[in-house]
Amino acid sequence: MKKIVILSVLVLTLHHVATAQFVHYGARVAAGPTYVTDDLLTSSPIFGATVGGYVDYMFTEWKNPWSENIYLQTGLNLTRRGTNLRQVWVREPRSVRQSYYHNYYVQIPIIAGFKYELPQLPAGNYINFFFGPTVNVGIWGRLWDRWVTPSAPHISHNYDSFVTGTKDDRSSFKHIRRLDVGVILGFGYQWQNFTFDFYLDHGFIALMKKADVLTPFDTAPQIDEDGNEYTPDAVDRNAYTGTNQTFMLSIGYQLPINR
Repeated sequence: MKKIVILSVLVLTLHHVATAQFVHYGARVAAGPTYVTDDLLTSSPIFGATVGGYVDYMFTEWKNPWSENIYLQTGLNLTRRGTNLRQVWVREPRSVRQSYYHNYYVQIPIIAGFKYELPQLPAGNYINFFFGPTVNVGIWGRLWDRWVTPSAPHISHNYDSFVTGTKDDRSSFKHIRRLDVGVILGFGYQWQNFTFDFYLDHGFIALMKKADVLTPFDTAPQIDEDGNEYTPDAVDRNAYTGTNQTFMLSIGYQLPINR
């Protein structure tokens, strides 16, 4: 029975894809605050931006009353992400660490959307809602990292990556992951061929790997139910929780694909 259901879904999907077609292509630019959401660091946004092109894919011949409203969208974007970071050590008076990341990614979104024409207005006025996953690959990034501790003059607590550091010290992707997987969630308005959208672009992959200081406690001797002592395995936890997060306001222009 399960095989029949799976086969039926596959046949219907292939039929819908066969009757679907590309209906629009366009370009957009977007800007907004972007930062890293880490639980242990104080961060503030930097200026984020996106520029790219896209195509809309609609099931225009799908025998369904919503066939003209549901669409898929994909494309290619160049995005700027990053953050400002600041740490202050209470036990070390005036010990401050400041840094920023300016990272550039190639982004491939796969968006599902719903578009609805407003009946109270003249033709060509739409509202839309959309969401979907994204794959982001870092291509270039710039890192600044500065730590000043007057009470401890050791080089490990006093440095500036732009002054004492090497080229690798100033390259973001020598310190953070290049690959990020996220999701886009937003809404917009379309007037004729102009589009205006507001959306959240949230990453799911922690930007770097750092050992949890509590990991050694995982291997402390334990007593099982039978009263026997054993040593549990250490849990491989990542202490760094920072992920990319961006709020974007975009403007674009689209044209129909002639068929």
